[in-house]
Amino acid sequence: MPERIQAEEDRQAAGAGAINEPLHELTLGRSLAKPAPLPPRPPSALPAVDEGLELLVRHCYEKAEAARWAAERQRRILERDNDLDEFVTASLALKEWAEKLTDAYYWACTGGSGGSAELSKLDDVGGCFETLAESLRLLLSPKARRAGLEKALALVAESQSALRLSLQRLGIQGDPDQLSCYDHVRETAAAQRIFLKRFMRADELAEPGHWPGLLARIEGQLGGGTISTQQQAQLATLASLCEQSEAELTAESWSEIVGMVERLVSAGLPPSNRELREILMPVLDQLPGELLIPPELTRVVQEIDRFLASRATGAGLVEAHEVSEEVRRAARLLAGRTAVLIGGIRRPQVQEILRAGLGLRELVWIGTRVHQSVRTFEAAVSRPEVAVVLLAIRWSSHSFGDVKQYCERHGKPLVRLPGGYNLSQVAAKILSQCSEQLDH
Repeated sequence: MPERIQAEEDRQAAGAGAINEPLHELTLGRSLAKPAPLPPRPPSALPAVDEGLELLVRHCYEKAEAARWAAERQRRILERDNDLDEFVTASLALKEWAEKLTDAYYWACTGGSGGSAELSKLDDVGGCFETLAESLRLLLSPKARRAGLEKALALVAESQSALRLSLQRLGIQGDPDQLSCYDHVRETAAAQRIFLKRFMRADELAEPGHWPGLLARIEGQLGGGTISTQQQAQLATLASLCEQSEAELTAESWSEIVGMVERLVSAGLPPSNRELREILMPVLDQLPGELLIPPELTRVVQEIDRFLASRATGAGLVEAHEVSEEVRRAARLLAGRTAVLIGGIRRPQVQEILRAGLGLRELVWIGTRVHQSVRTFEAAVSRPEVAVVLLAIRWSSHSFGDVKQYCERHGKPLVRLPGGYNLSQVAAKILSQCSEQLDH
C-alpha cells in the first residue's frame, strides 16, 4: 500500500510539473515545419568492418561453386555421361548442403516440366550466390565505406533478395547465409540512418534470373575504383595496341600486349578490372595459339570467361547469324552428329549457337576447373556417337592437352581451339585439322 501511495504522489508531481510548462504556440491553419533530418554519420564514425562479412563472402563463393557443380552433374546425367565426379570440398557441411540442393532440384522436377527446363533454377542459385558474394565485397571495399555505403547496401539488399527467391523456387527456406546478409543490411541501414526503398520485404523479392545484369552493376562499382596515373597511361597504351586491325597485330604487337597485361596485374590491377576486360575482349579470339601465356594473362582470360558466362548472351564471342563458307562446309561434315567441347565455363547460349551453326545433333560441353584430372573426360570422348572433340586451349589448363591420348585410344579426331568460341573460327579449325577424317 505505501508503494501505491508513493507512486500516485509521483504521478501527481509529474502532472503538476507539466502544467507549469509554457503553452505551445497554436498553429491552426498553418503547415507544420518539418523537423530537420538527422545528419548521417561522418565516415570517421562508421563502425569497424564486421569480420563476419569476410566469412559470408567465402561461404557464398563456396555455395556458388556447389550449385554450379550440381547443375553440371545434372547436365551430364541428361547427356548420358556416367563418369560423374564428386563435389570436392573439405567442408562436410558444404557437401551436405550441395546434396540438399540436388535433392531440392529433383523435387522441383517432379512438379515441373522436366530436367532440362528446371536446370535454370540451379544455375540461378549459383549465379545469385556469386552475385551476393560480389556485392558483399563491394560493401567491404574502402570505396563503399568512404562515400558509397547507401548504394552498396542497396545492391546487397537486391542480391540477397534474388537469392532468397531462387532458393524458394527449389523449395529451400531459410538459408543461414542469406538470412545473415539480410540482418546485416537491415541493422547497418538502421544504424547509418539509410532508407532502403526496395527488396527488404518478403512480398517484394528480386527476380533471380536477372542476376547477370545485377552482377554487371556490382562489377561496375567494384571496377570503378581509383587507379594510379601510371596504370591509366598503361591502359591507354594497351587500348591503342588492341585497336589495331587483325592484320596489324603482329607477333611483336602481341608480345607487347601480353607483357603490358603481365605488368599491370603484377602491379596490383585486379584481373577482373572492367577497363582491362573491355580492352581485351574484342581481340581475345585473335590471340595466337603459339604465344606463351604468363599466369597473369591466364587469370585475366579466366575472369573474362567467367564474366561472359554470366551474361545472357555470348556477346563478343559468337555472332548468332554468321554463316560463312567455312561454317557451311563444316556443317556439311558434322550434320546430325555429336561433338564434345572441353574447356572453360559452359555457356548455354553459345553452346546452342555452335550446335545449330555446325549442324550438330548434340554438342556436349564439359566445363573445366583448375587442376581437374583429364581422366574425367574419357567417358564423354568414348561415346560411339561422338564424331569430334574440341579442346578450348585458352580456357583450360595446358595439361588438358593430355586428352589427346583418349582421342587416339577411341579413334576420335581432336581439334585444338587456340582462340575462343567464334563460330567461323571454330569451323575453320575443324576444317584445317580434321576435315579428311570427318569426310570418311
